[in-house]
Amino acid sequence: MTPRRIKPTRNTKTTILIVGEGPTDKAFLQYLKELYVARDFDCAVKVECGSGGSPCCVVQKAIRLRGSRAYDKCYVLFDADRPLETDYKLSDRMKKRPRVEILTATPCIEGLFLAILGHPGFSQASATSDNCKRDFHTEYISEEKKMDKRSYVAKFPKTMLDGRRAQVSELDLILKAMQV
Repeated sequence: MTPRRIKPTRNTKTTILIVGEGPTDKAFLQYLKELYVARDFDCAVKVECGSGGSPCCVVQKAIRLRGSRAYDKCYVLFDADRPLETDYKLSDRMKKRPRVEILTATPCIEGLFLAILGHPGFSQASATSDNCKRDFHTEYISEEKKMDKRSYVAKFPKTMLDGRRAQVSELDLILKAMQV
């Protein structure tokens, strides 16, 4: 009799859903995913676009997407300049497993970019969304190109992101959400 061949055990990956508020958020999150999450990594990250609108709409889309697949973790990234206003139904839906965890970019995603880049004279606490968008588009990546994940390669190299992670807590939270 031949000995039975033992099949190797197959480990399942942790599945993570991250929904960005708009196409800029999605492009940046996809860039981070490609930079940090390898195929042989123990988790699979899916990045989706919330199609803009209010934070409430983005959370509702995340809940719909979360229900379509069995994700282990679910995160939503949106701008902090518009508060999340939930009713009791949405709050209950957010608490179902997996919980919808909130990540914010202060005051907007461009403000997060400026903080990561260490833009001279920039303060996330006192900046407005309009000023952040204007400064980022004129000095770093134009409005048309910011929705392409390839645009972030030159401005946000991995060594710079690793170095700024300790100073920019929002970047650290995003990378922790990706289990990096």
